[in-house]
Amino acid sequence: MTNRWKLLLLVSTAALVLAAVVMLPAATVNAQEATPQSNEDCLVCHQQEGLEMELASGHILPVTVDGAELEGSVHTGLGCQECHTDIEGYPHGEIVIQDRRDLTIHYSQSCANCHSDEALKQVDSVHARVAASGVREAAVCADCHGSHNIQPISSEKHDDIPPTASSDMCLKCHSVIHHKFMGSVHGEALEAGDPDAPSCISCHPAHTATDPRSLEFRLQSPEMCGTCHADEEMMERHDISTQVFETYVADFHGTTVMLFDKISPDQPTNKAVCTDCHGTHAIASLDDPEAAMGLQENLVETCRECHPDANTNFAESWLGHYWPNWETFPLVTAVTWFYRILIPALLGFFILYIVIDAQKRIRVRRAERKGAES
Repeated sequence: MTNRWKLLLLVSTAALVLAAVVMLPAATVNAQEATPQSNEDCLVCHQQEGLEMELASGHILPVTVDGAELEGSVHTGLGCQECHTDIEGYPHGEIVIQDRRDLTIHYSQSCANCHSDEALKQVDSVHARVAASGVREAAVCADCHGSHNIQPISSEKHDDIPPTASSDMCLKCHSVIHHKFMGSVHGEALEAGDPDAPSCISCHPAHTATDPRSLEFRLQSPEMCGTCHADEEMMERHDISTQVFETYVADFHGTTVMLFDKISPDQPTNKAVCTDCHGTHAIASLDDPEAAMGLQENLVETCRECHPDANTNFAESWLGHYWPNWETFPLVTAVTWFYRILIPALLGFFILYIVIDAQKRIRVRRAERKGAES
């Protein structure tokens, strides 16, 4: 090898070594940035009182985090970066969030990283569909569950959670409806601490709530009401008869609705469902003079919504949601028992008549056959 090539090789090697030495600190920094930060690292800055940042819209966002509040949440032990996956090291880099609502929506998507089942259920919910249509106010995970201070809200899963916890969440957006509901028989029972009383999520499940204005919801409402009103043990605890549901399913209204639901669930029906007569959120006791089904005059007005010619006699002909008995409707009960006895008796008589006639015909044919043989 010539001296010229030896010199060139020496210079190239020196250049490579020098480049490696110069880039070593940068590589070390990048390796440090790639290492997830601990919560203590984040709280060094974010526990400072009055810490704020300005968003692209000019909105001022408080970014102070209460460490005790974070540790007291259901996410105790969860690292900050498990939710804030787009933040590494310091400085944090360019902020792509436009305003505070964007921030809530953006980080609510992180919930799916751990809660995939709930996220999949929520995709078809009314909240998700409204959000997809461009309504930014539609509820996302953080609106109901919070962010750093997440606590359980289901009294069905946690005994120490008050029954009204989930309904209080709905109050944030649905205040008018919430006020009506809390004044109803259901709401009053819920506020009194009755564990059987339905809350908002009993009829509108938190992650799978469908549009209550849809045909599907209307047709399924009797089954929804029947979840409680057909439960014999639950109704016995409250001295309510399950006949309320049974007689609805057995009558013309309920039978038709159930048939539509089974045969043509995508077809509307003009037959009354539970909510058409009793209302939805403001369901009142039948003893309440303002109740739609309370006084006879109110009942007539309720019937006229579907039967314009309905009068007092029309309303009085309805037996209510109870099977007739000798005390409440003696005449109807007498007629019912008359047919219960008459129809089986007639059928039994005709069956006996046919059997006797058949035996006689068989004897006559046998006698005729013997006479012919002799």
